[in-house]
Amino acid sequence: MAKAARKTRPAPPPKPKRVTIRDVAARAEVDVSLVSRVLNNHPKASASPTTRERILEAARTLGYQPNVVARGLRMARTWTLGLMLPNLTNPMYAEIIRAAELRARERGYGLVFGTHMDGEEDATFTRLLQQGRVDGLLTASGVHGDAFLRRVANGGFGPLVMINRRVRGVRPTVTLDDAAGAALAMEHFVELGHTAVAGIFGPSDIDTTTRRRVGFAAAGERAGLKPLLLDGDAVDAEAGAAVAARIFSEYPQTTAIFASTFAIGMGVLRAARRLGVAIPEHVSLVALHDSELAEFLTPSLTTVALPVDEMAHQAVDVLIALIDGAAPESVIVRTPPQLKLRGSTAKSRDVNRLTKPRRSA
Repeated sequence: MAKAARKTRPAPPPKPKRVTIRDVAARAEVDVSLVSRVLNNHPKASASPTTRERILEAARTLGYQPNVVARGLRMARTWTLGLMLPNLTNPMYAEIIRAAELRARERGYGLVFGTHMDGEEDATFTRLLQQGRVDGLLTASGVHGDAFLRRVANGGFGPLVMINRRVRGVRPTVTLDDAAGAALAMEHFVELGHTAVAGIFGPSDIDTTTRRRVGFAAAGERAGLKPLLLDGDAVDAEAGAAVAARIFSEYPQTTAIFASTFAIGMGVLRAARRLGVAIPEHVSLVALHDSELAEFLTPSLTTVALPVDEMAHQAVDVLIALIDGAAPESVIVRTPPQLKLRGSTAKSRDVNRLTKPRRSA
């Protein structure tokens, strides 16, 4: 009886060859060392714009990916940046994460992020740098005091750049023109005919609060108005709801409210709903910073959009420059704010809310 023929397994497909820097150099018809300097943004990469573009195009066409492990060992780097945030509940932080991660990837870096732990601020901020897990740190903190941030920034732990926060004695910062954004909200209220206007801000000792208050008040002064300016103990929805409830009760003549953060704006909406204040029929509302969530609120929230993406991109660039040995610099992103009109603002009406607002069922 003849033996059955043994089935042979098909040979596995050959593994794709890893594209190397030599392949890029051959395609661009330049020396390997020049390709290395251009792809790593080396300050001594003496290539003409045409040659540089030819190298970058060759790398894109071939799908070149740098060997991060080998490059890190060679240059004593992790090729990773850290991003510290107070929490992940503020919609603006999600936008910062997305934009910073994209820019870091474009520059050949990875990004890790985390939130502050109560009672472990120093450890949370410095552990990654001290242990060499990241090459530099970005922080978007509106909750820590100036003294703490100065200690971290100047403590020799490693490069640190603050996002949308200025602290005396700490130069590496990238901020937005918050004053212009707050002024735009006031100008919108004035166009709608509002004269009894209030603004809700964060803690008074935070630089961002100061800039937004100044911009809002100055725009009101130009229009002949003196807005009511109230500070909360935080920049979240709970703080916004608490201050809004006070306005509805103690200042019933108010017909327009500026929320200096998107989260504060959500808190104002919640307080209005609970206390039976109709928006925008009784009170118009504008929040600083835009979010895709604005369309899903009731009513949809009118916002002032600031160039958060551009701020995050520039913060990554400033941090990488510090890692490469550049001098610290501070940047203000001057791209103008944009008003995003939705359902929470309307023309001023005569409002009769001299009695305390009724609670909704």
